[in-house]
Amino acid sequence: MTERYSLRVIWDDLALPEMACSFKLAIAPTKMLLAFCGVFAVCTLGYVMDCCSNSVVVSQDQTLSSAAPKTELAAYIRGGSEQDGGSEAVKKFLDKAETRSDTRRQGVFSTLWVFASGHFHEATTQLLNLSDANIYSNIKYAIGKVWLCLRAAGWAFRFHPIYSVIYFAASFLIFVFVGGAISRCAALEFAKAERPGLFEAAGYAARNYRSFLTAPLLPLGLVGLFAFVVILLGMVAAIPRVGELLMVLLFGLVLFFGFLVSLMVLGTFAGGLLLFPSIAYEKTTGPDSIGRAFNYVLHCPIRMVYYVLVSGVFGTFFYLVLRLLIFLALRLTYSLLLAGMTIVKQAPKLDRLWPEPTLLSFLNTSSAPAVWTESASSVVIYLFMLGIVGILLSYIVSYFFSSAAVIYALMRKKVDKIETERIFVHLECTADTD
Repeated sequence: MTERYSLRVIWDDLALPEMACSFKLAIAPTKMLLAFCGVFAVCTLGYVMDCCSNSVVVSQDQTLSSAAPKTELAAYIRGGSEQDGGSEAVKKFLDKAETRSDTRRQGVFSTLWVFASGHFHEATTQLLNLSDANIYSNIKYAIGKVWLCLRAAGWAFRFHPIYSVIYFAASFLIFVFVGGAISRCAALEFAKAERPGLFEAAGYAARNYRSFLTAPLLPLGLVGLFAFVVILLGMVAAIPRVGELLMVLLFGLVLFFGFLVSLMVLGTFAGGLLLFPSIAYEKTTGPDSIGRAFNYVLHCPIRMVYYVLVSGVFGTFFYLVLRLLIFLALRLTYSLLLAGMTIVKQAPKLDRLWPEPTLLSFLNTSSAPAVWTESASSVVIYLFMLGIVGILLSYIVSYFFSSAAVIYALMRKKVDKIETERIFVHLECTADTD
């Protein structure tokens, strides 16, 4: 009896059924629609800004080797190991581009989209490489690709600061609202098995938007403040003769602020996942949500890491399953259309309208259309495929916030001994189930 009870306790602590429930929460229509609206708004914003500003230089020289950078972003990434962090590599690329007539310009968003999607596909391919028995190297490769995407964002802020500040700030505001609404939906469904409507979730996010906004901004602001103090002391230390003496006198203060920066960065990354769910469950303020999130992480850091890892594994697995199902549907449709066109000896026409989709790329380049009707039809089909890609991106967004809501409920239960069914409801009270 004791053994059975112990095994049951261990199974409850693993919380695998609860973690797997994140997928069910994520694919609910309301949350997927909210996520899709957020993805659509961010992509539309990027497209409009690109139409207004084509500032990224792209080389179209077909004689260049495959190893040569084709964009200034590629030059920056390639020169990242240099002491200047890639600035000199970008300068050389731009100087060469000025002497050639085969260069063109495109927007920052388009450049980041192509770069990120390409590296995402490479990471996915490596993770699916079952012939390689070294799983650790595959995961390390995927993490390296994520790091390159973060460096790409750094390139945007460094060389296109005005564009990047406007775009990323607007995107942040959009996803604060979307994330708040999805978190509320996931919290209600996980706690009460209730599925709030679209307007109910959006209304909750709107009423508590200030809390959702200040929750991530406060720790980031503190990180920036402490980092600014260290940078300021570094500027003082650069003063000839006097600077080094002041640095020695203030070195303890420098280390203290450096420690605070490290602590805040770690706390933000570790507890940031719990900020929105805290507001969704408790209807609390931004500062209070920060306190709750940091408290749960500090009390059970290993459990928090475990939940995040398990959630990541489940999310990746379900993403691959969802992508496979969509690919099978697309592939079957494409094959049937191809069979019909082959019967009437018009098989090449399908490639001009809709290029063959693959598991790792739903958006491929089609052949040149023969007439304007084919061109118009290919554009419409391309928009449909963009919508399908948007659905996959929406799943990622929805799963992120849904799994965060589940993790928050489990951490709260472990630390505060509060059952997962307890959640703030619109009647201005906290409901408990028997």
